[in-house]
Amino acid sequence: MRRIALLLAVAAISVSCAGSSSSSTVAVPTPVPPASPTQQLGPGGLTLDEEIGEVMMVGFQGPLTDVVLSDWRQRQFGGLLVVNLNHNASSPDAMRSLIASIRSTSRHRLIAATDQEGGFVCIAISSVPCASMPVGQADTTRMATALRSLGFDLDLGPVSDVCSGSSSIMWGRCYGTNSTSVASAIGRVVDGIHAAGMLSAAKHFPGHGDTSVSSETQLPRIDESIDTLLSREWPPFEAAIAHQTDFVLIGHLFYPSIDPHRSADLSPNTYSFLRADLKFHGAILSDDMEMGAITASTPTPEAAVEFLIAGGDMVMVAHHLAVADATYDAIKAAVISGRLPRSRLDEAVATVEALPAA
Repeated sequence: MRRIALLLAVAAISVSCAGSSSSSTVAVPTPVPPASPTQQLGPGGLTLDEEIGEVMMVGFQGPLTDVVLSDWRQRQFGGLLVVNLNHNASSPDAMRSLIASIRSTSRHRLIAATDQEGGFVCIAISSVPCASMPVGQADTTRMATALRSLGFDLDLGPVSDVCSGSSSIMWGRCYGTNSTSVASAIGRVVDGIHAAGMLSAAKHFPGHGDTSVSSETQLPRIDESIDTLLSREWPPFEAAIAHQTDFVLIGHLFYPSIDPHRSADLSPNTYSFLRADLKFHGAILSDDMEMGAITASTPTPEAAVEFLIAGGDMVMVAHHLAVADATYDAIKAAVISGRLPRSRLDEAVATVEALPAA
């Protein structure tokens, strides 16, 4: 009997220990796989598709149509570019309606931009005055105020290039050939744009002045040293930055001293100079990716991806909606494949979203 009782006691203790062990076991959570690039939300809670649209400034040809509105609603482009060559609208009311209609499709901020420099470069709308070059601060404010009344947010002037004799004849849009005088003029123009409640942009970094070749058709090569860039080409950009310019627009230019293998707009070196040396913290915008300077060697969608990888924030596709759509698709494919890190896209979006309200 004592042996049976002992066995029963041992059995009871074993059952008790087993129950105690079972109740103290900590469940190990099943690892949750990281979200794919298409599932992640970026700055401001934007989806990948919305982020890609946010970093694109797009123009289209002809008047506004239901097809354009549908495409905009789907792609959510963050910038609208209006230039005379596209013939989008010819009267103040038509332009005002066009911008308002496109803005109504956007789920996030839309920046409506045009290029109002004065002289030979002015929007063809009767209510917007066109001052002669060089434009002072008061005339700049007058022009920008008229643009603002139509719904625009961004004036893509002024040209901050220091022009040589040959290029000043070609461009017809330079503030001078002396770096100091150009820098002084650019600061006043930026202030004039801001006084109208508009965003401003300085262009064409790293400097388009020392060439007679137009990037509309081919890639200009400029054989200047970094020291020359620092002393001659960049002081006007530094002045624009000191006056809080919102954008710097990168030109399609080949500077072997910056990068012997790539044009400046596709080289990380350019963005390092602009961010680290010139201390620019605003948004970096490409020039039109449909220009011959780019398309002669690189299709627009591929160039746009390379621009973003290098450090740019907003891609411009100025004329054809089909090209803009293909560019959108190329950026998305680059993010999904990992070639364009989602973190780099997030950074570009955050920079654009941090721009002050116009």
